[in-house]
Amino acid sequence: MKDTLWGTATFNWNASTAIRGWQGISLAGTPQRVTVIGFSGVGFGQALNGRLPSELGNLPNLLQLLIIDNSLTGSIPSELANLSNLVQMNLSGNSLTGSIPPELGNLASITHLRLHGNSLTGPIPSELGDISTLQLLYLANNRLSGEFPLWVESLGSLTDFSIQGNLLTGHIPLDNPIPSSVTSATIGGGNRFIGCLPSWATTNTAVSGEENLGLPNCGSPPGESVWVLDTVLDPPPPLGGVSKTKMTLRATYTIPTEYVTATTTAGRLRFRTLSAQAASGGTMTVTLARSGSNTAPA
Repeated sequence: MKDTLWGTATFNWNASTAIRGWQGISLAGTPQRVTVIGFSGVGFGQALNGRLPSELGNLPNLLQLLIIDNSLTGSIPSELANLSNLVQMNLSGNSLTGSIPPELGNLASITHLRLHGNSLTGPIPSELGDISTLQLLYLANNRLSGEFPLWVESLGSLTDFSIQGNLLTGHIPLDNPIPSSVTSATIGGGNRFIGCLPSWATTNTAVSGEENLGLPNCGSPPGESVWVLDTVLDPPPPLGGVSKTKMTLRATYTIPTEYVTATTTAGRLRFRTLSAQAASGGTMTVTLARSGSNTAPA
């Protein structure tokens, strides 16, 4: 690690000093093993430079990896997914680039994942939705792309969630994907969502930042009214088959014109938005197109 990371001041990482005395390193257990690696550029008055070594994945007893407000560059090693006992990872405030390794979804013990304030790119990996222990997920202020991470709804232990300040696109989902356990979620500022703001994004007191998106409110149907699928294709036709499939829906209220796209997901047809309107209580036929193809009214 000493060969890969260095600082603006001299660290006492050398063979003449016992590891238990190394700056930023904590040990525990019998025999003693490294359990914490912690460096704050502000608190130490010096900044770590260099890249995260993949060898960090060889520390099975590591509980906390905290390198905050330093000058790390390069990508996040996928080998960090080998840290099966890791509880907290905070790499915020560095200059990390590249994508978030999907392998991090294998961190079965982690509760806090902070990667905000870097220059990470690419989509947010859906594998993060497999971390049932995750309580805090901060991905704000990077350059992450793709659509709103619908898989967040599977994180039943989540309390804090932040994706603001990225380059996310597409529609904000109509159905609230934010778990009821969440007490703070920031979704706006910098993202490039289109369409309108669903009611959950404007009425849920845990959600903030939506006002910075500059989107109109979708409005909401009266009472408990919903639209009902008369026909469901599950699974959808093969991707190489017919590009459009007709489906009849029974509407109990006027569907806003902003709902203009539909996509497929693995195993089932998921529509987020529609391409036609019907009067309250009427019947409509809507053409649902695959992701990436044009949607047109039937």
